[in-house]
Amino acid sequence: MPEIQSVFGKVDRNRDGKVKSQYPSWYFPQQKDELEETIRYKKNQLKTGLVPESERPLMAESLSMDEKRLGEIEESVPRFSDQELDDLSKLRKSLGTKIGEAMFKRSEMERGLADAHSEAKRISEPCIKPDDREIAFIRACECRISTDGKISRSVAEKCWKIASRILDENSNTESLWRP
Repeated sequence: MPEIQSVFGKVDRNRDGKVKSQYPSWYFPQQKDELEETIRYKKNQLKTGLVPESERPLMAESLSMDEKRLGEIEESVPRFSDQELDDLSKLRKSLGTKIGEAMFKRSEMERGLADAHSEAKRISEPCIKPDDREIAFIRACECRISTDGKISRSVAEKCWKIASRILDENSNTESLWRP
C-alpha cells in the first residue's frame, strides 16, 4: 500500500491543522462541479459587464477566492501509480469483506431477525481487526484505531468509501451485504 500521509489536503483542514470534515473535499464531485459552474458564471458576468461597476471589485475578489479553492481541491486529490492502485484495490476488497462480515445478512434483515441494538453496536464499537496494510490507509483517512487494534464498522465503511472514490468504484456499502 502506498505510504500517504493523509487523503485530506490543506483545503480540508482548519487553522490548527485538524481535519474539518468527515470526507475529503475531492470526495464529492458534484460540489467541485458546482464550484466550477460558479466560477464560469462569475467570469461571464464580469466579462459581459452585467455586474454594476460598484460591485465589480467584490465579484472579482469572490471569483479569485473560488478559483483558489478549486485549485486547492484539485491539488489535494491523492495521486497513485498503477501498482499503488492495484494495492488499493486489494485493500478495498479485503476491507469490504470484513465490513460484510460485520453486517447482518440480508435475509436476517428481511425476516426481522436483526436487532436494532445489536446493529447499532456493530456500527459504533470496534469489531473489525485490520491488517497492517489497512492500518496505514485507515491512518491516512485520519481515523482512530482502538487500543486493541480494532476499528468500528463505521470507520471501516468510511475508509472503504474513500478507497472506492479513489478507484472510481461503487461506494454504496449496501453492496457489501451478504445474502
